[in-house]
Amino acid sequence: MFRNGFIATLIVLALSMEALAQHVTSFAGIPFGSTRETVIEEVMKLGYEPYGRSGEGERVVIPVYMLAELPVQVDFIFNKNDKFYAFEVRTGRVERARLSKSFEAVAYMSDQFTAKYGRSSQDPTLKDTDLREGIHNLYQQWFSVKALDIYTAIVQKDGRYFAIGTVTHRGLAKEAALTRKKPGITPSF
Repeated sequence: MFRNGFIATLIVLALSMEALAQHVTSFAGIPFGSTRETVIEEVMKLGYEPYGRSGEGERVVIPVYMLAELPVQVDFIFNKNDKFYAFEVRTGRVERARLSKSFEAVAYMSDQFTAKYGRSSQDPTLKDTDLREGIHNLYQQWFSVKALDIYTAIVQKDGRYFAIGTVTHRGLAKEAALTRKKPGITPSF
């Protein structure tokens, strides 16, 4: 009897871990690895009208998506094999006088990421005096999900500021580089 209970507990635990893995390896129910066409179809089923062009390096974009209560733009990013491997969520740009709004937005975005991916690896230490032009000034990072690179940041560009959150599936990011090999010359003896 004890053995059957133990086996049942292991099965339930395994199913829970599988559900968690599916939960963190998708965005809005769209799993990483989906094709561009599948992403567009799923986005339309969610009631959004995406835009973007087909072609290598192009993104599928939702101009206004509600990340809980924060309106953001979502970019679905595809690898060279045309598989969805990363997404970015970003707020609108604000001028220096409203920089505090970007800090509020990145904190809220970080809270949403924490709810989905678990506790971040460190507390935020970014201050407005630390911001540098043209780079992702890291606010928080998550290392708890081994398959994903996750961070939130504030970007300063052309004197304006916006919050950004990025989630990248490591395996799919590397996939295109590993599967595309340049044709070589085969010696004939």
